Amino acid sequence: MGGDSISESEAVEQVFNDTLSSGEGLRRGDDGMEDMKRFRELFLSFQVDAVGPEVDACLARGTTPKAFLACCQKCMEEIGEKFDAGEYYLPELVVAGEMFKGVSERIKPLLEATDSTSRGILVLGTPQGDIHNLGKDIFKVLAEADGITVHDLGVDVPPTAFVEELETTGASVLGMSALVTAAFEPIQEVIRLLDEKGLRNKVRVILGGGVTTREMADRLGADAQTQDAYEGIKIVRTFTTTGE
Repeated sequence: MGGDSISESEAVEQVFNDTLSSGEGLRRGDDGMEDMKRFRELFLSFQVDAVGPEVDACLARGTTPKAFLACCQKCMEEIGEKFDAGEYYLPELVVAGEMFKGVSERIKPLLEATDSTSRGILVLGTPQGDIHNLGKDIFKVLAEADGITVHDLGVDVPPTAFVEELETTGASVLGMSALVTAAFEPIQEVIRLLDEKGLRNKVRVILGGGVTTREMADRLGADAQTQDAYEGIKIVRTFTTTGE
């Protein structure tokens, strides 16, 4: 990651744009923007006990669930940048992860797909050598809300574990999230094993995470890449409905 920190107003504006691009706004009026500013302040100052009640209050006022997901994603990017720069350490990442879990538990029922029929099966995880999980977790919440059955293997997942889970579940899509370049070799090994076992033509591979690019995805042999969770859902939906 890296780059200069953005201002609070810029960050909230990005959240607003993200939710608009996904088909939802924050809510009408300036109050929605104020809600996100307040939520962002609490999250970035690690106010664990205050974040949950703030989510409940904002939801009651009409703030959309996807606005919280977008805001969490931006907050985690900032926390991740400070971790990479040595300003934050593992405890801050753990606390941030717990806060996100608490937020997702509150908003997930509001995101659940109304159709109980699964739109496909996805195996998801962070490859061996990488222990970051927050971007992956955001994507998981959105995927499940879209009606996709998700088998989440967690972090630091060995290549063989991905392949075994694909064989067991019959999933047609594999999603891997990476925030460190050390994960590239394991990703390549996963794809090699899929070829070896004759599964490559049956499984579509999508990569996400801060260090991934479309060019790198092509080099590693993946089918798609994105750093945007909403775009990722659209890609997975295409894979599961058309097989292409």
